[in-house]
Amino acid sequence: MTESSKKSVIDLSKKGSRLFRKGQLEDAEKVYLEAYQLDNSNPYVLAGLGDVYRKMCNFAESAKYYDAILKEDNRNLFALRGAGDARRGMKDPQQAIPYWLRYLEINSKDSHVMVRVADAYHKLHDAENAISFYEHALGVSTNDPFALLGLGNVYYAQHEDTKALLCFETLLKNNSQNVVVMTMTGNIYRRRKEFDRAMDHYQKALEIEADNNFALFGMGDCYRGKMNMDKAVEWWDKILEQEPENQALWTRVGDALLSLKKIDDAIAHYEASLKNGADVFSYLGLARAQHDLGDLTKAREYCEKALAQDETNERVLERLVNICEDAGDFPAADKAREKLSQTNN
Repeated sequence: MTESSKKSVIDLSKKGSRLFRKGQLEDAEKVYLEAYQLDNSNPYVLAGLGDVYRKMCNFAESAKYYDAILKEDNRNLFALRGAGDARRGMKDPQQAIPYWLRYLEINSKDSHVMVRVADAYHKLHDAENAISFYEHALGVSTNDPFALLGLGNVYYAQHEDTKALLCFETLLKNNSQNVVVMTMTGNIYRRRKEFDRAMDHYQKALEIEADNNFALFGMGDCYRGKMNMDKAVEWWDKILEQEPENQALWTRVGDALLSLKKIDDAIAHYEASLKNGADVFSYLGLARAQHDLGDLTKAREYCEKALAQDETNERVLERLVNICEDAGDFPAADKAREKLSQTNN
């Protein structure tokens, strides 16, 4: 290669880098490709193309350029980190980890890459290694928010609530606007039945995101735990305004309304659930509602519809036995009871 060509490659590489930093990815790509035509082995050009394609989310193409560097220099830090990031983008954490581990052998104090390794292990359900790398990251960078969040997530999934709370509450001290952490912290207190403390966190989350469904659901469930079903329904209905396709919640609210003897409202919720498709528990709810209203024919019809979806459902069969007995149809009650007995065996 002539001196002139070498200088052109250097100049193009610098220009590509400037464009990349400005976020002008397509222009950066063109410049780097021009340099690549002059020198297809220059590590700065290859790394530049790897970075550009990674930002463009073309992860397979990105990996190709990082790998080209590593064929010539298997200790190149930029390529090792980039190759791992490309595999992460390809949703292949198993392939990403070895590149990052080789990177950490050379640059052992990079807490950001430690967190990436930990995240990958977490995705692979390897909690032991995930915890180890999150803790390594925190040893290097105390109170690293990504390490704290990741470590808290692992403990949260394992129901190690005390350890998870330590991570999340440390995060909240340093970043009071983290709605995700607020709701997860609320969930832990709710699991502990410390409803008032849970609600404090949900309320803070809702002050930032008024339509956050995790916080809305948590508030409703806390009121359910406090035996205030009217307030629980009020909060859950706010979710249904946003998520009319949430069939399970329509049914849950219907059940809550039925327990409050608000039968017409309960029926409306069960029917709204069924607009999303057949559902055993919505039919069962309607059967219970009609049974309470004394319309045994309709109640029986809804039980039959529920059994068409799940012919061995014990709750439906038990309800059908009661309905048939109240209607004086003892042979039908015996038949349902026999089926229930077979189900229990």
